[in-house]
Amino acid sequence: MICRKCKQTVPDAPYCCQCGTQQEIQRKPKRRGNGQGTAYKRGKTYTASWVEAYYLDERGKRRVKRHYKGGFRSLTSALAYAANPPECAEKNQPETVRKYYNTYKNGHCSKLSSSKQTSYEIAWKRWEDLAEIDIRDLRITTLQNQLDDKVDTYYPARDMRTVMSGIYKLAMADGIVTVKLPEFLELPKLEEGEVEPFTDDEIKKFWEAYEGGNQFVAYALIMIYTGMMPGELMICRKEMIDYDKRQIVGDGIKTGIRKKTPMVFPDYLVPVLEDVSARSKRGKLLEMNRDNFYATWHATLRELGIRPLKPYSCRHTTATALILSGAALPIIKNIMRHSKITTTERYIHPDVTDARAAINAMPKEQKNRPESSDDGNYC
Repeated sequence: MICRKCKQTVPDAPYCCQCGTQQEIQRKPKRRGNGQGTAYKRGKTYTASWVEAYYLDERGKRRVKRHYKGGFRSLTSALAYAANPPECAEKNQPETVRKYYNTYKNGHCSKLSSSKQTSYEIAWKRWEDLAEIDIRDLRITTLQNQLDDKVDTYYPARDMRTVMSGIYKLAMADGIVTVKLPEFLELPKLEEGEVEPFTDDEIKKFWEAYEGGNQFVAYALIMIYTGMMPGELMICRKEMIDYDKRQIVGDGIKTGIRKKTPMVFPDYLVPVLEDVSARSKRGKLLEMNRDNFYATWHATLRELGIRPLKPYSCRHTTATALILSGAALPIIKNIMRHSKITTTERYIHPDVTDARAAINAMPKEQKNRPESSDDGNYC
């Protein structure tokens, strides 16, 4: 045979022994896009086929209802009909879950942070089995079964409920549904270990290690005395530090209030920040990747004889130390850069020793105590 490229006479083979060119090009069959339908030959004519609707059977499983029309003389005409059948144009189009998700994604979700958008996109993929179902046909049992099948932990389930709630909110605004079914979804129980703060003795060990030359411990001290999150430490640059105002500007992440509120730090942390900044070669306070940071973190705690707490415990240590030092809760809320004071309260962990000290500080006798009345009226 003659090679299709070098034109040399070569033995019959899939590839040319001279230039290596494949002799027969295998072309993949063309695929039609979703919703374009299909067609097949039946006898001397062609039959068009397309999906008329998706529906749920008695078990809540998605099923497909297809429609057929035959008698076409050519494949082209059958495919053209399947792509845009007049029967579908005459009927009311289904109000699919996907339709309202696309509106939700391009509207509300587009205003959220990139991390939250990613979380909701993952949540939507868990709902996609129901995407082509008419939202009016959904029942709470179908939604609950889908949620239970896809996730078994609290936070992913909460994201799924949030996304579906947004979808139903839009459908209710259009008058398509009247009940917001996602509100009745039951989520898995939140089983989360409470984050503990470092004790005074452990903080003392951090300072002793730093003063003894352990440079890595400086990062723990920075997080403890600023309320900085580990993620914020990893992006913090030395030009963000304003030593005159004792604050770090532009390092907040995740929420709007954390992004716009500066972190404040005490005077005695200035030498630590200056030391870390002086060792920075590329401008970042922490010049190691995430994996190396966490590996070094746990190794350092073992070396110092400190409990194996996560770096996020530093932020809980900040709030706990502030409340024990007498700072008012609204001030702690601002230092922690929280939007709600109830969030700040979850970061405060006084132990039984602190409770005992507080109760012992109460005066034995209450002065200016109002006298009890004998008229039977109580406030």
